[in-house]
Amino acid sequence: MTGALIGALLAALCALVVLLMLVAERRPEGGWAAWLRGSLDAWRSDELSGENLRVRRSDVRDTPVEDLFSLGEPVDEPAYTRPEELVARLEHVRGAARR
Repeated sequence: MTGALIGALLAALCALVVLLMLVAERRPEGGWAAWLRGSLDAWRSDELSGENLRVRRSDVRDTPVEDLFSLGEPVDEPAYTRPEELVARLEHVRGAARR
């Protein structure tokens, strides 16, 4: 029992050390306090309102609600993609990008 508790404590300590290393590595320019103040100010103001956000056209997809509900239904397609299908898709995307 004691060994399990020590093991769990060591695992939590290792996870905390890794998290602290990531936080230290990705530290913003002015520090975390300045970043948090700026984020809260932006959140409280209308800076982040939906009217001010510009959506790129590639992000917009017109999808009917019925399609969203049918995503979980089984289909009569193989669960994998053949190499020929991948090549055809790549050629189609390249052709569309060149236009």
